[in-house]
Amino acid sequence: MKKRVNGEGIALLHDLDDCTGCFGCEAACRETWRYPYDEDWMRVIRRTPFVVDGKLRTYHVVAPVLDKCAACYAKDPDPLCVTGCPGQALRIGMTEALGAQPAEVALGFSIYALAAGFASLVVGDVINKIKLRGSMLCSAVLFSGGFLILGLMTEIWQVYVAYVVMGVGSALGGMVILSGIPNNWFNKRRGIATAIIWSAMFPGSLVVGQIIPAATASGNWQMAPFALAGIAFVVLIVGAFLLKWQPQEVGLLPDGMTEEEAAAQAEAAGAAKLVGLTRGKALKTTTFWFIAIAFALIGIGEQGPFQNFPAYIVGNGFDLAVAGAFMSAISLSGVVGKLASGVIIDAVGPRIAYCILNSLAVVGLVLIIFVGDNIVLLFASSILFGVALSSSAVCFSTATAMYLGPKHFGAIYGFVFLGKPICDAIGVPLVAAISGTALGFSGAFGICAVFVAGSTISMFMVRKNKKLVQMEEEAAKELQAEVAAQ
Repeated sequence: MKKRVNGEGIALLHDLDDCTGCFGCEAACRETWRYPYDEDWMRVIRRTPFVVDGKLRTYHVVAPVLDKCAACYAKDPDPLCVTGCPGQALRIGMTEALGAQPAEVALGFSIYALAAGFASLVVGDVINKIKLRGSMLCSAVLFSGGFLILGLMTEIWQVYVAYVVMGVGSALGGMVILSGIPNNWFNKRRGIATAIIWSAMFPGSLVVGQIIPAATASGNWQMAPFALAGIAFVVLIVGAFLLKWQPQEVGLLPDGMTEEEAAAQAEAAGAAKLVGLTRGKALKTTTFWFIAIAFALIGIGEQGPFQNFPAYIVGNGFDLAVAGAFMSAISLSGVVGKLASGVIIDAVGPRIAYCILNSLAVVGLVLIIFVGDNIVLLFASSILFGVALSSSAVCFSTATAMYLGPKHFGAIYGFVFLGKPICDAIGVPLVAAISGTALGFSGAFGICAVFVAGSTISMFMVRKNKKLVQMEEEAAKELQAEVAAQ
């Protein structure tokens, strides 16, 4: 069976029913056809999805010169197809079941990100009214319920409803809470505590990376969302009964301090007495807006290129295995980046820590632009970029608590976080669109580097709010008086 693409004859030689097709993006395919294939060794150009009899099938695409060599490549799916992007693997199952366009299903993730972002605005208020336990119980029902809807859906609109439900559920038990608990419970080691919690997400992603491909390969992809619904429900229910929002709820102080220790230092006294600006007052400060702008800009500057790196790498002539290894290197570097950001934050504060780490992201992007065809330097740049990519959640949450106060963290951080998912949703398609112009991926990544630099400058401008400093000093005096009276 032959098909012609851009005038080049290609052979569709092997139907890989067991391949998830998770790398079936048109952008990479478009880039690939700009480069000649290796006629001597019948190198596989790419694994490309085609619709056959109403179903999405994935074929090996090879040069038609020596068909006998095709058997060397018509084997099991590449590692990237199995473990590289479990979320996209789930989308392939939904695409086949619905007979929809991949872009229609992929839109669900953008809807999820926006729903989570806007729902985060009210998480602080929800916790104040029904406590952390109530918020997490609601999260358990909604987040797992969204997965159940995905497993049962029959229409594309049901996919969108599922992602909205999951987004709201994620907000009630996700970003704000995962950032708020360590910032409330720790003062001296606030950075590393937050970093450890966020790093704990990596093992979970490995588990998910096995569940989805296994279910998809078995021919019953619906088992994946059902399994994830069960896991999410159990974890969130257990967390609801074990976690506490603030140490003061159980008669403790941050870091296990005594009142005497807290009274000796203003910032510690502020954490012990739970001082901080209200959301209304925080919104009127330059501190809040510099943090929020920095968080928003990084959505375009880092998430934009991150989601488009595989297409760029394949377009540079590398195969899918290299693209998968590159993305894995970024993910592993991200764990190191989270922990490193925590250590640096505790040493010099989140403002300087963020500037240091995101300078590495700029360097990494520049290297990717100019040495993307050198595999050694390409992987070196992936480490630099990966370390910076995962530091933002740690830096911005600690900056909110340290510079605006911990008392109303939940109410404030939801607003700080809002710009990030919005710019994530903008950045990914924006980079893909620019890459299709005369600027190409190099121009797109260069623009992203400017956004990263802008985010870094905005964070550098952040200063601790003066009203918070006064509150902390007053808290120290109050504690000193209480200790003296004992």
